[in-house]
Amino acid sequence: MSFATMNDVPWSGPCITVQPQPDREQKQRILTAIGLNGSQNLRVDQQSLVRYYDYLKAHLELPFVACYPRPSTPAEAAIDRCEAIELLSPRTDLCDLFDGIYCQTRKGRFLVNLPLVELTVLAPSKNLELLADYEYWFWHWRD
Repeated sequence: MSFATMNDVPWSGPCITVQPQPDREQKQRILTAIGLNGSQNLRVDQQSLVRYYDYLKAHLELPFVACYPRPSTPAEAAIDRCEAIELLSPRTDLCDLFDGIYCQTRKGRFLVNLPLVELTVLAPSKNLELLADYEYWFWHWRD
């Protein structure tokens, strides 16, 4: 193992990656959403996506304002604003383990189906926590 004190000298020391962990309340909300108890696996699969869809369908307030793609400035937020108007059922519509649950959005006069996980919900919204939990689950428990 070598160490260096200069910025331009490479350091070949160990690299440690720490996966973020959900807080206890968030994990419990996710377990509730997919109908599991604390001892079961949170893995994303077709069956768990269907269960999460059922939960979101019952609890999500539609329509809601969001952005796609994720804005980096307030000006982009205004330009990239859309309205999520319907969740698309994984039983009958497009849904996969790469993009997850889709929703139908409206931007101006255009209707576009987008992955729910790619939308950025704008505050204030009662959907912020629901969609933050879904996004965390989807990105952290995929194979």
